[in-house]
Amino acid sequence: MIFLKKYTFFFILLLIITPSVKAQNNQIDSLSKLSFEVLEDHFNKVTIDSINDIIYGNAMLLKAKRQSNSITIADAYFYLSDASSSSKALKYCDSIIHLTKKIKLNKTYPSLGYLQRGNINYNLGKYKKALDDYLLCYEVSIVNRSQLYQMVAKQNIGLLKNKIGDRKEALKIFRSYINYIENSDFKNKDFYLTNGYYLLADSYIYNKKQDSASWFINKGLKKAISIKDSLMHAHYVYLSGVNYFFDRKYTTSIDSLLRSKHIFYEETLNSTINLYLGKSYYKLNKKDKALKYFKEVDSFLQRTKNITSEIIEIYKPLIESEKNKNNLKQQLYYINSLLKFDSILNKNNKYLSKNIAEKIEIPALLSRRDNIIAELNVNSKISKKNIFLLMILSILLVTFMIYLIQKNITNKKKLKALLETKNYDRVKTASETTAITTNTGLSEEIVKDVLLKLQIFENKDKYLKYYTLSSLAKELKTNSSYLSKIINSSKEGNFSNYLNKLRIEYAINKLKTDRSYVLYTVQAIAEDVGFNKAQSFSTAFKKQTGISVIYFIKQLTEAKGFDYK
Repeated sequence: MIFLKKYTFFFILLLIITPSVKAQNNQIDSLSKLSFEVLEDHFNKVTIDSINDIIYGNAMLLKAKRQSNSITIADAYFYLSDASSSSKALKYCDSIIHLTKKIKLNKTYPSLGYLQRGNINYNLGKYKKALDDYLLCYEVSIVNRSQLYQMVAKQNIGLLKNKIGDRKEALKIFRSYINYIENSDFKNKDFYLTNGYYLLADSYIYNKKQDSASWFINKGLKKAISIKDSLMHAHYVYLSGVNYFFDRKYTTSIDSLLRSKHIFYEETLNSTINLYLGKSYYKLNKKDKALKYFKEVDSFLQRTKNITSEIIEIYKPLIESEKNKNNLKQQLYYINSLLKFDSILNKNNKYLSKNIAEKIEIPALLSRRDNIIAELNVNSKISKKNIFLLMILSILLVTFMIYLIQKNITNKKKLKALLETKNYDRVKTASETTAITTNTGLSEEIVKDVLLKLQIFENKDKYLKYYTLSSLAKELKTNSSYLSKIINSSKEGNFSNYLNKLRIEYAINKLKTDRSYVLYTVQAIAEDVGFNKAQSFSTAFKKQTGISVIYFIKQLTEAKGFDYK
């Protein structure tokens, strides 16, 4: 009877599950009839929906396999790895690598397979395996000429440098990474920037540069909000909590850390949150609360062996606490744990440090050495003819230096003029209005009306938004022909030049009066004043002022006695 009851239960469970699996398979088959673009669009979101992600990933995989499309199959494996448990995700990464490792000169694969597998191993605390994967990603990306994945691999190696306490070198890597991303143009750029600013802020924190960390936290937070990335938003809240701790604002640190703690389920990050909650409470002399969080970190370490140089700091106060209570058994437990984890940490650090040096830093030095040797060999063969050429080059160099000095003097004069120039008075006199009327062939009433509306348009800084001649004419309740004639006659240029001039004047005034504005990237300033690209803004700035925007910003930041208020 018991036997029948037992198997009746499994039979009922099978009846429940089978229709559900069949329905899911039908859904996958139905979705596989959609285009790859539609299926891929499902993943272009920042919210996590594992169940639907797996369904859409399997639909894409089914469609790709029907068409024997290796790259799209790899794409499907990647999306499935993002939505699956760690063990399954690693298998999907292995499939990506096996499928694409023989494909030549592909910018994405197999680099992305190695990178994704490295990220999973990193999150599991398997740093040796993570490093091996990042190095493979880096090496394959060099062969396939994929600069983006070279930079991302180096960025993740920077994370491992953080793990071994090499914070200064990690900071250099992250700065280089951000510089590359900000000056490149590719898909999902904001995603890479959001993550990059986070790593740079984190690195500044541990290099004891709290102001710089705070600046990049705020910058990254704004970027995360703009792309509606709630997970990275929470990461920045957590990071601000750590920064407040190093800034000795312990109560504020606790508030930020507790807010982020309720969002994250990932053990490694939660253990770091517990670490800084404990350290903050300890600094506030609330040792009972501090020890509670330190014990949670110890439980995490015992389970995962996921150790960093910061996290084992918990054992000193734990040992001290048990010593004060004369609890010899617990003292011994924490002392043994500290010794055990310290040994593992040293072993891991030696492996990471040795392999990063051998695979990344030493080859770079050897390459540099070979280039220098080659250059010296060439120099040793200089003939009389070459000496003559060197003399000519020297003359040209002197001439060029004189040109640079004269250009520098000219630039300084133009800079001084810009700094001393007040806002332009754009109101037209009666005689000027009459001249415009004559030049355009329009009535004085129409000219005055349009000029007045243009004055309001300028005063309200509406030119910072996107406008065409037609859209502005419609807003001013006139027609495009009248508006074009009046702008050409009164503003000394066509409509495009008119808008550019207003935007450049606005940027100059903002840079002169707003201290924080000089910290923006050229791209950020360009977007803020209405330009789509940094290059367009830089060209317009140089054309209008005679100096480059980078030179202008640099001189503003270096000028002694310049009033930023």
